[in-house]
Amino acid sequence: MDHFEKQEAEHLPTTATYEDIANAIEDEHGAKYSPDGKRLLRGADINAYEIKEGTEVICDEAFEFEDCIFLRQITIPAGVTSIGHSAFSRCISLIQINIPDSVTSIGHSAFSYCISLIQINIPDSVTRIEDETFSGCISLIQINIPDRVTSIGDWAFDGCESLEQINIPDGVTAIGDEAFRDCKSLGQISIPDSVTRIGNRAFYCCESLEQINVPDSVTSIGDRTFYHCTSLRQINIPDSVISIGKSTFWDCTSLEQINIPSGVTSIGDWAFNGCKSLEQIYIPGSVTRIGDEAFRGCESLEQIYIPGSVTRIGDEAFSYCESLEQINIPDSVTSIGHSAFYRCSSLRQIYIPDGVTSIGDRTFADCKSLRQITIPDGATSIGDGAFRDCESLRQIYIPGNVTSIGNRAFSGCTSLRQIYIPDSVTSIGGGAFEGCISLQQINIPDGVTSIGVFAFWDCSSLRQIYIPDSVTSIGVLAFKGCTSLRQIYIPAGSREKFEEMLPDERHMLVEAGD
Repeated sequence: MDHFEKQEAEHLPTTATYEDIANAIEDEHGAKYSPDGKRLLRGADINAYEIKEGTEVICDEAFEFEDCIFLRQITIPAGVTSIGHSAFSRCISLIQINIPDSVTSIGHSAFSYCISLIQINIPDSVTRIEDETFSGCISLIQINIPDRVTSIGDWAFDGCESLEQINIPDGVTAIGDEAFRDCKSLGQISIPDSVTRIGNRAFYCCESLEQINVPDSVTSIGDRTFYHCTSLRQINIPDSVISIGKSTFWDCTSLEQINIPSGVTSIGDWAFNGCKSLEQIYIPGSVTRIGDEAFRGCESLEQIYIPGSVTRIGDEAFSYCESLEQINIPDSVTSIGHSAFYRCSSLRQIYIPDGVTSIGDRTFADCKSLRQITIPDGATSIGDGAFRDCESLRQIYIPGNVTSIGNRAFSGCTSLRQIYIPDSVTSIGGGAFEGCISLQQINIPDGVTSIGVFAFWDCSSLRQIYIPDSVTSIGVLAFKGCTSLRQIYIPAGSREKFEEMLPDERHMLVEAGD
C-alpha cells in the first residue's frame, strides 16, 4: 500500500448507511462488507469470527447491531485502522480480544457492556480512550493503557468492578467524568504529573481504593470525585488545587486526616459529608466559604479551625459532628446556615460573632452539652428550633435587636431557668418554650403582639408570667401543662380581652393594681 492509499484509508467513514447495507457483500457467516472489502459494516453472531484480510474499518455498531450474544472470540487482522463507536458493545460472551498495532482510533462505547471480557490489549498507536469505551465490562481484571494516550474519556471504565489496578501513562492530561466510577476492586492507581484535571465522579464508589496521590499539576478536583471511596485512608491534595468540589469526599468513611492546601478558596457542599473517621482538619486562610453539609456526619471530628477569611458557614455544615466539643467562629462570618451545628451533642460552648444577623432554623438543635452561648447584638431573628433540645443550656440573653422568636426555638431546653426577652420582640412562635421544665418566670415585653400555640406547654416550674396589653393573639394550649402556674399578670382593664384568649386560665388572671 503506497502513501496515497494509506492517507485514503485513514478517512474511510465508520458510519454504515442504509445504502451501504443495501449494496453490501455478505460472507458465508452473514457478515456484511463494503464492495471494496475495506469496511466491515455488520458482523456475524457466531462463536468465533475472523474478520477478513484487507479490512481497514470496523463500522459503528458492527456487532452490537446484530445483538451479538454468542461471539466468544474475534480475530482482527493487521491493517485495520479504526474501530467504530459501539462496534462490539453488548457482545456479552466475548472473553478476550487482541487489537493489532495498526489501529489508531477506537470509538466511544466500542466495548461497553462486554460483561465476559477479561482481558484486552490496546496498541501503542492509540492516543485517546474515548467515552464509555469499556463501560460496564464487569469481568475486566486488567488493562494496559499505552504511553501515547493523552486523555481518558468520560465513563471510560465506568462499572469495571473487577478491575484491580491500572497504570495511567505520563502523557495523560485529563481524566474524564466518571472515568473509573464503580471500579469496586480498584485498590491502587497512580496519577502522573501530566494530569491537570480530574473529572466529576472520576473515582466514584471505588470502594477498595486505599490511598491516592494527586500530583501538583492538578488544579481542579471535580464534584463527587472520591464519593463513597470507603477504604480511602489517606490522600494528599496539592497546593495547586484552588477548589474542592461538591461531595468530593462524601462517605469516605475510613479517611482519618486530610490537609487542605493554602490555595483553596471554597469547600463545596457535602465535601466531607459522612467522613466518620475524620478526627481533625485544618482549613487554610484562603477559604471564604464552607458549603452546605460540608462536614455533616463527621462524627469523630473533635476540633476544627475556621480562619478569619470565612464569611459564610453553610446549611448543616457541621451537623451530626457528635464529637465536636468547641469551635470558634471568626468575626468575619456574617452568615450561619440553618442546622449548621445540629446534633453536635458534645459541643459545650461556641462564640457567635457580632456580624451574624440571624440564628437560622435548628442551628444548635440537639446540642445537648451546650451550656452557654451569647447571641450577638446584631441578630434580628431566632429561627424555628434554633436551640431545641439544648438540655444543658441554663440561661440565655436575647439582645435588643431581635424581633421574632421562632417556633420551638427553645423547646426541650430542660435546664433553662431564666431568659430575658427584649422589647424589640413582636412575636413568640408556637412551642417556643415547650418543655422548658426548669423555667420559673418570664416577662413578655410590651412589643409582643402574638404568642403561638403550645408556646409554654409543659413549663411545669413556671409560677408567674406577665402578658402586656400589646398581645392580641394567644394560640391554643399556650400554657397547657404549666402545673405550677398560679398567676398570669395582665394590664388593668384588660380582663375581658384576655378571658377570651385564655378561657382555661381565666381563674389565674390578675390585673395590675388588684
